Amino acid sequence: MEEQKYVLAIALAEQNNKRIMPIGGKTFSGFDTLNQSTRKYFEKIILDLLLRLFQRTNEGSLKISNDKTGLLIAEISFENMHKNIPVIKSNWVNSGDTDTLIEKLKSICSNIWSVQFKKHEGIIFFDLINKKLS
Repeated sequence: MEEQKYVLAIALAEQNNKRIMPIGGKTFSGFDTLNQSTRKYFEKIILDLLLRLFQRTNEGSLKISNDKTGLLIAEISFENMHKNIPVIKSNWVNSGDTDTLIEKLKSICSNIWSVQFKKHEGIIFFDLINKKLS
């Protein structure tokens, strides 16, 4: 039986000059490629996270920490998520070291993408493991 995965959406942000890392996600049975239905599933998870983030604007100034890697989506096992994500999150909130965060995520995730929006193109996923657009 194939292990159930979790798709994790992560926002690296700052609010009122303090780092925050809102996280959201859903279970996912896995995939071979980032096809259209998978993209739609990922886009919904990102949208849910961004709506939660947007609601926080009432609490003060808010910005994504980095244009290229401020929004991430990753495929991770439940075990790695529960065991490692709280420590990785705490380390990033305390240090702000995004390069180390990305390397740690790469070591525990099956797949990881940065998520960007480009006018006239829509949502773009950049595969951080294989260094290519998806």
